[in-house]
Amino acid sequence: MTRKIVRDLVAQRVLLVEDGNHGEYRPRPGEFVDVGVPFIRAADMSSGTIDFDGAGKINAIARDRIRKGIGKPGDVILSHKGTVGRVAIAPMDSPDFVCSPQTTFWRSLDPTVLDQRYLRYAMRSPSFMRQLEVLKGQTDMAPYVSLTDQRSIELELPPIVTQQVVAEVLGALDDKIAVNERLCSLADQLCAAQVQKASVMGVRRQLRDVLTLHYGKALPASERTPGDVVVYGSGGITGMHSRPLVNRPGVIVGRKGTVGAIYWASGPHFPIDTTYYVEPREVATDEILYYLLRSAPLAELNSDSAVPGLNRDEAYACQVNLPEKDSLETLSRNLRQRFSWMKLVHEEMKALAVTRDELLPLMMSGNVRVREAEKIVEGVV
Repeated sequence: MTRKIVRDLVAQRVLLVEDGNHGEYRPRPGEFVDVGVPFIRAADMSSGTIDFDGAGKINAIARDRIRKGIGKPGDVILSHKGTVGRVAIAPMDSPDFVCSPQTTFWRSLDPTVLDQRYLRYAMRSPSFMRQLEVLKGQTDMAPYVSLTDQRSIELELPPIVTQQVVAEVLGALDDKIAVNERLCSLADQLCAAQVQKASVMGVRRQLRDVLTLHYGKALPASERTPGDVVVYGSGGITGMHSRPLVNRPGVIVGRKGTVGAIYWASGPHFPIDTTYYVEPREVATDEILYYLLRSAPLAELNSDSAVPGLNRDEAYACQVNLPEKDSLETLSRNLRQRFSWMKLVHEEMKALAVTRDELLPLMMSGNVRVREAEKIVEGVV
């Protein structure tokens, strides 16, 4: 295994590493629009993908002024400020986009030396992440890895044929994960459309009539553990504990920070103190409330205090269209079946990701032969 310093690869024009514009070229607050060019931040990256739809958008004036950080399909994006170490790849059908100063794109300029698909896995490898971990701790401020520091990192570069094989084998797992994500997204959209259709002729009710909002509780970081929480829709995560606060699936509402964000926890969970958790009244189920709340204007109810928050009484006063009683039972049953299916698909995605992450260092080190890796992938894809 050959190790190459990134700055040498940059000097040899094998690799381009570039972050977003700073200073006068950076987009101004008034240049963010509803429809425009995605401006990618660390928050727009998760599970190895980029949320182009949810990202902030800049207008044509800002886009024309920017000279750095202009992304291309296939680029590997690294978050290097604040949230350090998220790695995502821009798909080949990605729109025109720009990297914020929080993110850096990495792009192979010579495919005979560095395979672009392999680059995403090299940047997820334990060796790469260990180097990032050391570099981000060099400042007393928020975690940060400068462009100069990024170029000091060493990449593991096997022969190009090996790179291509690693990318092909691990890419099969990522492709399956991406398919599952699209299927879950479509299922979620279908559920939302069914609830909306059933609500058109529904009864207008205040939220206080259909649910109770309970405060989450503080959970020290030392007590938080990875848990089986699958989140649909607007995303997010809650703290987990060996003794969950809520012993069933349910809806969580952002109370501070991500005010009004709606989360679905697929199993027992521990909503932390920046959230509310929802207890349905008899008139509606958790699944129906999840979609009704997503259409409620809760995010607009920020308090005027220094730390924005969602006041419970103001939330209770919000109104939603509750489907008629005759349709509630059938609708609830359909939603529950789809949620059970989505949970199974998410569990499969987790298993695929674990297999990929375990194979990555083994393949890069040569401890697992190509044919062995292919058999492992064939068994789970």
